[in-house]
Amino acid sequence: MSKKNRKKNLFGLFLLAFIGLLLSENPLEGWKGRQTGFFIGKDSFFFEQEESTAPSENLTVHYLDVEKCNCALVCSSDGHFMLIDAGSNDDAHTEETMEYLKAQGVERLDYLVVTHPHMDHIRSVPEIVNRFEVNEVLMGDFSPDMVGTKIYCMVLDAIQEKGILRTSPAEGEVYQLGNASFSILANDDSAQTAAEDLNNTSIVLRLTDGLHDFLFCGDAEKELEAALLEKNADLSADVLLAAHHGSSSSNSPAFLEAVGPQIVVISCGADMDGEAQKPAQSVLKAFENLGTKVFRSDENGDVVIESLQEGLRIRTEK
Repeated sequence: MSKKNRKKNLFGLFLLAFIGLLLSENPLEGWKGRQTGFFIGKDSFFFEQEESTAPSENLTVHYLDVEKCNCALVCSSDGHFMLIDAGSNDDAHTEETMEYLKAQGVERLDYLVVTHPHMDHIRSVPEIVNRFEVNEVLMGDFSPDMVGTKIYCMVLDAIQEKGILRTSPAEGEVYQLGNASFSILANDDSAQTAAEDLNNTSIVLRLTDGLHDFLFCGDAEKELEAALLEKNADLSADVLLAAHHGSSSSNSPAFLEAVGPQIVVISCGADMDGEAQKPAQSVLKAFENLGTKVFRSDENGDVVIESLQEGLRIRTEK
């Protein structure tokens, strides 16, 4: 057989395999190890498992495996950093977060966003502000009595001792993160809402680099989701961090339809008592109905999503 015919046959086999992959029910099924390839288009993504945590040259969001807590590191393509929440179950997990940030080259955070003052979102904050330079902390304005926890007082003390600017961002405000930006969709830090449910004081923000959009909702419950829908807020996003760790008290069908995510990350796992907490089956079913690809920290470990012109690259720890 001539070299020319061999090339044609090889190309034909590759084309048939690729078409078979596209037509399969789960195109990511069987993509193991350091596989490469792209599904082209804004709604497309490329998946690989990769142990490397080397910094990227594109907008990248790192969803850290902090069990049933929240912590996400945003890295702009021009070297700016933002941390959204800093939860951990214990000191050992906090130390892991510190080492992860260092591995990404973090020395300074432009913003540290505290979506709301529950321990599973703030436990690592004192260590963060002590070990890294932080330009500004964005968080609701709550008195210690409104929250009533020792860790929240430690957070306030650490921020004050470092002389860091602390701001309660206004709804509709837009912040620059290098050549990316994020807008504040909700921040209700009123005493009434705090007394009713601190989860509904969660800062909701939408991050974009002009190519892809990422939505963060903290522990927003269905009441806050409904309020956002009523305001006709632009919730559309390619990637969603599931609200309240995938709880059925959040992630309403109407809200998820408005977001229309291609990819959902769920931060879940053991709680501070060591008991496994899993996302609600009804919520997982809602994601399935939307055709959304779900990544879970209890199953995938750290999830890293990189925004590219061609689509989204997803790397997982396991």
